Amino acid sequence: MTLEELYDNYTFKVIKRALMREFPFIKNVYVKDPATIDRYKSFIFIDVDINPYELSHQYGLKVDKIADRYLRRGEPYYGPYISLFIGGDIEDSRPIRNAISELVDGVQNSTAIPQEFKLGKDIEIGGYYANHNTVPPDIMS
Repeated sequence: MTLEELYDNYTFKVIKRALMREFPFIKNVYVKDPATIDRYKSFIFIDVDINPYELSHQYGLKVDKIADRYLRRGEPYYGPYISLFIGGDIEDSRPIRNAISELVDGVQNSTAIPQEFKLGKDIEIGGYYANHNTVPPDIMS
């Protein structure tokens, strides 16, 4: 499968739209490295751009200090798990992670999507990315 075929797939489009609608801190859903699409027999790992400051505000959590430091230095930050963007206990991010997984699984298993529009592989989130342009302006500056 090519990157264009994935992006044109109805199931992928629905997952992307649903993630960005249900979780406003998700800014983009894509595949960072097209070579990974066919790497696994049963899975396609997608990548997600997030705004960790919107995430923390929406759920009343704090942005992880390391993530914040990277972003404030003007560097991007990557984490394979959303919990790496949240300061505090890993359990604080579990409801968010579960809700994202349930949404992706729900779309893929939906009987509303005809079989011919399904991918034949499960979509999983492979990584979360945040760019330095997500840092909110400081009130004191």
